[in-house]
Amino acid sequence: MRCDNCPLCPIAEDDVCLETEGKYGIEHADGMLGCRHPRNWVEKMSREHDKCYGDMGTDMGIEMSYSKKDFELLLEECKHMVGIDRKKPYHRHGKAFYKPYRNYYSAPESGNRLLDKLPFYIISKEKGERYIWYKLTREGLDWLGRQLNITIKNEEV
Repeated sequence: MRCDNCPLCPIAEDDVCLETEGKYGIEHADGMLGCRHPRNWVEKMSREHDKCYGDMGTDMGIEMSYSKKDFELLLEECKHMVGIDRKKPYHRHGKAFYKPYRNYYSAPESGNRLLDKLPFYIISKEKGERYIWYKLTREGLDWLGRQLNITIKNEEV
């Protein structure tokens, strides 16, 4: 793929795309540099790059919303919500995985000040008769997994 059409290529003229150097680099007849990767590979790498920046923004935004002590308490409550405090993750090929057996937390009608500050796409709330039920969404499970360096699967049904 030519560097002038590539979404991965840096915009600044003094920066050089890492893919043009090494075994994948080529030079076209008009002098433009490029690589031998197909377009679908380059677009996949671009999507993954964008997702990593989005995840980093989410993690930083949530962490900056809390003091250090409150953030540690929030992580403990979220771990309790999915049951990591009672059941340990399993390891396979050097990576940690966890399959939650529950995904809920009940609080009195007044709510939980730490969980109420989380964004709506991380946690969902349902108001019951006497309690408020909190549940982590799929994005919330991914966020908690990034904080704990484990992969959290979907909960058992």
